[in-house]
Amino acid sequence: MQDRKAAQKEVEELRRELERVRRTAATGASSSRVVESSQLDLEDRLAAAVRRAEEAQRELEDRVDSVAGERDQLRIQVETAEARMNEVTRELVTLRVQGSSAD
Repeated sequence: MQDRKAAQKEVEELRRELERVRRTAATGASSSRVVESSQLDLEDRLAAAVRRAEEAQRELEDRVDSVAGERDQLRIQVETAEARMNEVTRELVTLRVQGSSAD
């Protein structure tokens, strides 16, 4: 759960940074090709980082879903085992009662 929150936080921070860079590029458009190139490079890198963070978030969500499914299956197995144990215990009590009546 902490990984998921950390990934969400990173995605949000990267999106804010990407938007800041885009606004800066739009409002302070410099005639200098070097500055423009560096802004575009930064924007590309930030966009790629956002995509990676979003993918990591999706993977974490998939893992959470998978773990929840496994937990549910284990719960069903435990309930089945408990029901079987109760059944066997009742049979054992019945056999003991029958055995003590025969004595």
